[in-house]
Amino acid sequence: MADGSNTIMYRFLFLWILGYVSFVNCEVGQRSRRFEYKQSFKGPHLVNKQGSIPFWKHFGSAIAGDEQVRITPSLKDQKGSVWAKTSNVNEFWEVEIFFKVTGRGRIGGDGLAIWYTEGSGELGPVFGSSDNWKGMGLFFDSYDNDGENNNPYVMVMLNDGTKSYDHFKDGSSQQLGGCMRDFRNRPNPVRAKIRYLNNVLTVFYHNGMSNKDDDYELCMRAENVELPKEGFFGISAATGGLADDHDVLKFLTYSYRQPVEEKKPAKEISEEERKKLEQQYDQYAQQLEKEKETYKSQHPEKFKEENAKYENAYDRDVRLIYEGQASIHSLIGTLHGKTGELTTQVNNLHNTVAKIQAGGSVGASSGGGISRQEFNSLLNSQNELKNIIYNIRKDIESMKEGGANSDRLDELHRNVRQVVENVGHLVTKNQMSGGAHQKKQECPKVNCLSTRTFISLIVIQMLAVIGYMFYKSHQDQAAKKFY
Repeated sequence: MADGSNTIMYRFLFLWILGYVSFVNCEVGQRSRRFEYKQSFKGPHLVNKQGSIPFWKHFGSAIAGDEQVRITPSLKDQKGSVWAKTSNVNEFWEVEIFFKVTGRGRIGGDGLAIWYTEGSGELGPVFGSSDNWKGMGLFFDSYDNDGENNNPYVMVMLNDGTKSYDHFKDGSSQQLGGCMRDFRNRPNPVRAKIRYLNNVLTVFYHNGMSNKDDDYELCMRAENVELPKEGFFGISAATGGLADDHDVLKFLTYSYRQPVEEKKPAKEISEEERKKLEQQYDQYAQQLEKEKETYKSQHPEKFKEENAKYENAYDRDVRLIYEGQASIHSLIGTLHGKTGELTTQVNNLHNTVAKIQAGGSVGASSGGGISRQEFNSLLNSQNELKNIIYNIRKDIESMKEGGANSDRLDELHRNVRQVVENVGHLVTKNQMSGGAHQKKQECPKVNCLSTRTFISLIVIQMLAVIGYMFYKSHQDQAAKKFY
């Protein structure tokens, strides 16, 4: 009979555990779980270059390292705390903390606390934080103040801002719930998980004897718990006559939110309703057109003024074509005038050279002037230059009559370039002849070709080239307007 009662008891216990796990999973499954990085920290690289924890602030004896935060060292009468800078705006949440409490003695002190309060805490007498808080505190009490031999102890205490923690009785009469667990000098970090969901506060405890994530056990559970809808997370610790190292490795925060409801597809309307709506739309459109026509007939002057303000597409295209053609003709006329001036200058130059040749002032008897061969070469260059100028003028006249094409423009470009080269050759010859014999011979008394004439000729040639390039660019821009 004893075996039968034990079997029934085991079955009942199994069904109770299975039902509880199903209930918890059902609670969590109805909401989405999201990691909140601004209320969390973990190593490695826990601190930044300034030695502070991102999104957190620490006080008192707390020291932030690369792998962990030491809230208090193993020294007497130390207090330290770490608090999040930003508040948690999620109504339901879950935190998981990894910590170590180590000391040389068999008994440690005083303990460590995890806080969720309406305001950020300060250094104080309750495990290193201020008293009369408003919110929740989870205490890991190492020292047995009341002599009941029930420490180390894990407990939860709620406060509405009017209660003071009872140190002499270890808050035993003020606790919401708790469990007796030894969390000192564990081989692995001790873990605690606090879940607040649907006004149910649950605390799970991991004893740190293994690294398995599934070795949590239930410490306490309370329903109808009202916590601040917006609050700050914090961790604090304190030592007294006995001292332990209180180190926090990780503080992970998650929020529970309502799942986003999928939008239901819009209800399709029937064929009769669709036809009815189309008929109403047609009626409204016809009525609007009639009202427009009536208004136009009653106020014709307004529509004339509005139409006069704007230019239609046809007028704009005609205006652009006219402006482009006018610009082209203006450039061709300018280029034609410059070419005429250039021809005049070349003729004057040719006449001057002919006079020099007829006077016989250039020869070997002059004592080192320009030789007969160089003079003939110079004369041939002048004749060739005259022919090129004549061809340029002829090309420009033909462009004005029949319009310019790309082949004629390229040929014109080559001719102008050849003119510039010939003029440069003439200037070089003149400088060489004058510089080599300046000391030996004086200028002849006949009419010589002056330097001013050559410079004027070069300036005119450059103006012609610039005018041609300016004309060519405008012609390309005008051609683009038609595409």
